[in-house]
Amino acid sequence: MTGKIEKISLKEKISYSFGDLASNFVWGMTTSYLLFFYTDIFGISAAAVGTLFLITRIWDAINDPIMGILIDKTKSKHGKARPYLLYLPIPFAILSVITFITPNFPDLGKLVYAYLTYFLLGMIYTAINIPYGALMPMMTRDSHEKSQLGSFRMMGLAMGSILVSALTLPLVDFFGGGNQRIGFPITMALFSVIGIILFYITFKNCKERYSEQVDTKKQVKITKSVSNMFKNQPWLMIASSSLLQFLRIGAMFGVLIYYVTYVLEQPSLVPLYLTLANLANFAGGAIAPPILKRFGNRNGSIVVLSLAFISFILLIFLESSSAYLFASVFFIANTFIGVSGSANFALLADTVDYQEYKFGRRTEGLLYSAYSFATKFGIAIGSAVVAYALGWAGYNPSALTGEAVSMIRILMFAGPILFTLVQIIVLIFYKLDENHSQIIAKLGERNVNNGAI
Repeated sequence: MTGKIEKISLKEKISYSFGDLASNFVWGMTTSYLLFFYTDIFGISAAAVGTLFLITRIWDAINDPIMGILIDKTKSKHGKARPYLLYLPIPFAILSVITFITPNFPDLGKLVYAYLTYFLLGMIYTAINIPYGALMPMMTRDSHEKSQLGSFRMMGLAMGSILVSALTLPLVDFFGGGNQRIGFPITMALFSVIGIILFYITFKNCKERYSEQVDTKKQVKITKSVSNMFKNQPWLMIASSSLLQFLRIGAMFGVLIYYVTYVLEQPSLVPLYLTLANLANFAGGAIAPPILKRFGNRNGSIVVLSLAFISFILLIFLESSSAYLFASVFFIANTFIGVSGSANFALLADTVDYQEYKFGRRTEGLLYSAYSFATKFGIAIGSAVVAYALGWAGYNPSALTGEAVSMIRILMFAGPILFTLVQIIVLIFYKLDENHSQIIAKLGERNVNNGAI
């Protein structure tokens, strides 16, 4: 490793964003459409889907840290994280398509098929997304550079979700000729091929500059690495913040299709609202660098989350107002969320530097496994809550009741408001922003003294 901080080229930053763009061709489909796909197309009950989402995510509590530890032990000519971006995109693409196939099984067979495919998709997503996330702190130690990488990553994430939201239903209709059972897997196949290409660009152009070389003679026990991780107080705060971020995403996107269809009674506008939400995240990523440079990653995140919290409350009173006004405030609220998401990537990367400063090892893979776990667990639990609540309210797409519509309305607002408030509270306890630059300076001195330049 070197004590010199190296600036990242624009080409490399864009290439890094392609990793999240690729991921969200799949995960955007999962977030925006899978609950709806299971209940209204595949024919699985809402309550059964809620249980599916919950059970399959319990495995991630074990699977994700295992993958993180595997990255930290990886030694190859391509580095620690990059090999996974080379070898796993094709298996990821194949599983993505299989998940959206609807075999003509009896009810139990459908449920078993959904469990198996969703379980495997989550595992392969872990195996490719944790290395991708762990790559950022290997690319730079500079907080401003991390903020920019986080901004590009947020824009890549949002762009993938935008394309999925805007193009999925039209492509499903086009490829399926009105048959969604045919249209969904063909659409997913198209997205997956594009994702493979994007992952390969990320692999080719992104470099590991601050990656610890694996020394097989000085391996730290796994239990010690995990213990040190939980002693990393800044990491605990950002892991919690990430979980709340994706709980909000899972809850909001899980209910959004139902809300636009049955409360606003504008089903034709479902692609528009999904696109608006993701376009807002893209806009948030684009405007994040100057905001975060002005306020700092942590303080800037608190500011924009507070504004998003106010905006979500305001939406309650605008439901019966002009559709343009409601959509505008909805867009603004999610733009603030997009800025916060960019900051979260950078804050998480900073905790890797703190880990090295405090315990002498960076363990990027293990620390970033928390983010992958939060992504899947938060979205799954948020979606599961929506599914259970709809089931409890007696939701049936062919015989909609007033109780079900009321529940959809409650879910649309309660989740974003609650999770945003708690996320603000959690970030108040994050203090690393105040002394990160001093930590980097001390790490540089330590590397010089150890002859690492």
